[in-house]
Amino acid sequence: MDRSKEFLMLSVVFMAPFMDGLDIGIVSVAMPNIASSLNVDIATVSWVSIVYLMVISGTLVFFAKKASNVGIRKIMTTGIVIFTAGSLFCGLSPNYLSLISAIVVQSIGASMMAATSPMICSRHLPIHRLGFGLSVLIAGSSFGYAIGPILGGSLLEFVDWHFIFFINVPIGILLALIAARAIPGTDGTGEKEKVDAIGTVLLMTGVMCGIFAIEMLSQSDTMILPVTFGIVCLALICAFTVWERRTENPLLNVSMFRSARFSAGFLCLMLTNMFYLGIFYLIPFYGEIALDMSAFTVGVYLFISSMITCIFGMPVAKYSDRKGRKKFCVAAGLINASVPLLLGVFADDMTIAVFLLAMIMMGFGWTFVGGPMASRMIESAGDNRNMASALTNEAYRVGGAIGTATAATLFTIFSGSRGTDISSVSVDTFLTGFVPVMAILVAICILIALISFILKESPDQSDGVDA
Repeated sequence: MDRSKEFLMLSVVFMAPFMDGLDIGIVSVAMPNIASSLNVDIATVSWVSIVYLMVISGTLVFFAKKASNVGIRKIMTTGIVIFTAGSLFCGLSPNYLSLISAIVVQSIGASMMAATSPMICSRHLPIHRLGFGLSVLIAGSSFGYAIGPILGGSLLEFVDWHFIFFINVPIGILLALIAARAIPGTDGTGEKEKVDAIGTVLLMTGVMCGIFAIEMLSQSDTMILPVTFGIVCLALICAFTVWERRTENPLLNVSMFRSARFSAGFLCLMLTNMFYLGIFYLIPFYGEIALDMSAFTVGVYLFISSMITCIFGMPVAKYSDRKGRKKFCVAAGLINASVPLLLGVFADDMTIAVFLLAMIMMGFGWTFVGGPMASRMIESAGDNRNMASALTNEAYRVGGAIGTATAATLFTIFSGSRGTDISSVSVDTFLTGFVPVMAILVAICILIALISFILKESPDQSDGVDA
């Protein structure tokens, strides 16, 4: 592939996650407005994000498998069209129920894009450029995260939250046209394999039950519902594993997880996004309630964080392609740990300088995740690198859904604010829930650093470190 064709292909790799990141970034800063407009509490409005991530988590592996058969270009282009239509429906939603329904449509398209974006890199780029290709993906997502909050904050100063969903409509139409031409068309097996319907249902239902169990911890008066859904989740995941080992045409080669390096890499990616979207969910509420910031001001700080990842992500990934991933993965955990530490310690006495420092550190922490950590996982997958590349996004989405649900649940439990309208939550009540969540996120980030340190470097690395 010559450089001009590679550029067009990587532009799709950049723009697809950009649309996804833009949507998440805009919605995150608009959460307080949506909650107030629809008269729901913090835990209830979190379902706008949780449903989006939950559907993606449950369907991404299916679409990755489908792309291997019918072609990446077909699945990517279809996904862009569905995501664009879902965005339009979200903007037209008159109430909470219709908004959630539109989010489901949007998330199906996002799942198709998330499954195929990393597959484009693993299939059409040489291994010595894999980290760079994946960093383009992360840069697109980060750039979307960067301008999403500030753009959403700006719009919310003049219009209501419905209009924030219309932004991706013209972008999606243009990107669908580009994707149809830029992605190579001969990238599928062409085989008409039967869809592993049983495996798909088991995985999707299991993931959704697990996330629902976490969210129900703060919504239910008893432990019966969350415990029941938790047990069902474990049973379904076990059944999925057994089924995938026995079926002739498995949805997922679960033997990949026998590799300690692969499983640890998947866990690190999942925990990282659990931290990231957990804290990303609470920061807009913290800024508006505790710091008396406008949605636009919160967006500016989140813009700074994400732009750091955009600027430094690709250079760091290229360096890790040559010098090894381990040091960057360990640094990601430690740097990210400093963010909730700063926010928790200075929660009730926050200054602009400390808050800015926390956002800067979050940007650098994520810089070391995308290329180095994702590439580390893919390198350990052997002959299953195409599916492994899709599983990097599965780790992101599962972690993000669990992180958002966990942050909302723990906040509600610690603050005792279940059923309380967001406009009625006092600063003291908010901080009562916010600080313990930050402490838990610190522990998660330290765990990421420890796992990354223990995990040996891949023998594929050119300098042979820790082989």
